[in-house]
Amino acid sequence: MTDARVVLVGIDEYQGGPAWSLQGPVDDAIRFARFFVAQGVPPEQITVLATPQPAAAALPERVVCRPADRATVREVFVRELSGARESTLYVLWGGHGYVDLDHRRRLLYPEATHDDPVDLDLDSLLRRFSSDEVPALGRQVWVIDACQVHGPHAGGHETFKDGKAVQGRAQDVYVAAGYGQGAVNLDRSRTGLFSREVLTLVDEGGLALLTDPKRLTDALEARFTILRAGGRLDQTPTYLWYRHGIGNEGQLLRRAGAPAPRRTITAPTPEQLAPVVDALLGIEEFRDPYDREKILSLIRISVYGSMDRSRKARPDAVGVLRGCLKYPGGLRELVEAVRFYSSDEAAVDQLAAAAGRLIS
Repeated sequence: MTDARVVLVGIDEYQGGPAWSLQGPVDDAIRFARFFVAQGVPPEQITVLATPQPAAAALPERVVCRPADRATVREVFVRELSGARESTLYVLWGGHGYVDLDHRRRLLYPEATHDDPVDLDLDSLLRRFSSDEVPALGRQVWVIDACQVHGPHAGGHETFKDGKAVQGRAQDVYVAAGYGQGAVNLDRSRTGLFSREVLTLVDEGGLALLTDPKRLTDALEARFTILRAGGRLDQTPTYLWYRHGIGNEGQLLRRAGAPAPRRTITAPTPEQLAPVVDALLGIEEFRDPYDREKILSLIRISVYGSMDRSRKARPDAVGVLRGCLKYPGGLRELVEAVRFYSSDEAAVDQLAAAAGRLIS
């Protein structure tokens, strides 16, 4: 695969101090560098950005390794890649991240501290790479192994100039967590769980799997379903967010015992809806308008956009349910989103049971 550029970012250490340290992102970048070399990508077309710097012997010969600081990241993504002539780009980023109050995804630079959380605006960077500011690299795969917990509305983040959207550009993005969730890092194994699973799958399927969004999405969903069904919920992301160049966007959700719809109810009667509405309003977090928005932010944008919203809790619950029922799996996503935020497991189980009766 000579017609590809690869950028692998791993950040283990931050100026915020030892409490911010991770064990895994740098090692994951090294593992992916070895994978791409084994797949035939010339080492000169692979860039590793790592903080701290790994030993030179850890990387394949002739693979360039540079710091992952803000200046170098900008140099690579803005200046070097904008002049690239290859057709395909692969990006892996491992480290800390968060979502601000405007639901923008941000990735922290190593210079970040508590008082100065200097970061990269991922949404802005993706928009640049989908525009004519990047003339080549028409096929892109981005794998982001970073938390998406809710963070502050902080200024000073890095944004990027974009241009006109390029027709036909394929940009597939996979993020280890959905809005509000942390990505799992396995310190003992020195790897991110998401990175480990992606690498396991592509070791078997090769680069062809990385550039096939449907196959990769299905494989990831199946893999995490197996992990969660085995009782390893504390080590498995509840949500994997993705956006594909073919037009799909959403989360992959699987939970043992969650209702699996056999059909979609587009016009349920009030009598059918009442038990689920009552169960929703029995959950404290859903009754609170602010928490309700956080819950609904976890649901696919297409489903969220179909909801008929109201300022009052009960009419809003009805509109939310009707919107979810317009899409296969929408009600299951709502139950999972509520379960993620709610502290009342029994109340959520009651909601899941009511939802299961509705869709059966």
